[in-house]
Amino acid sequence: MLLRKVSQNSTLVMRLGLLFLIAATLSLRFLNRIPHMPENLADGLSGVFYGLAIGLLLLSLRSRRG
Repeated sequence: MLLRKVSQNSTLVMRLGLLFLIAATLSLRFLNRIPHMPENLADGLSGVFYGLAIGLLLLSLRSRRG
């Protein structure tokens, strides 16, 4: 139910998707430089950010279409 209310405002959803895309790109560059950060954790966090970005961008495109 909450997702339906947010998906009606496709501009907000697209902005959130782009924000997560920027966060994913920056996380690839900066998470590996943290001294005690395991490489698997850094890759996992980057993957979560990319997944959220792709999902939100697709959701915004779908709500704009229909």
